[in-house]
Amino acid sequence: MRALQKSLNTPTLSESSIVLVGLLLAIVGLTFRDTAGITSLLAAVGIGLVIAGTVYIAVEASEVVRLSLAFIALVAMPLLAYGGIVQWIGGLMIGTVVGGALYSRVSK
Repeated sequence: MRALQKSLNTPTLSESSIVLVGLLLAIVGLTFRDTAGITSLLAAVGIGLVIAGTVYIAVEASEVVRLSLAFIALVAMPLLAYGGIVQWIGGLMIGTVVGGALYSRVSK
């Protein structure tokens, strides 16, 4: 029975260290260039980690709400690069994330 329980000694990565790893990946990806496009991929993953980690840290709610708002932020950021109505939808989604984060902080 004891073997089925989760061990408390498993190492975990804190949210702030995830944001730090994202910043390092973004800096490396934006600083160096290669022909294979690997640095562009590093920059994209780094920016995604920074956005998701920052939103996850900023929201003080249940785990489901925190993960949902982080996912919405990740989906909304690329939409801001387009024009027209798609950009407005991305802006509204970012507004939803900011409003949710502020509401979770004020309601506590």
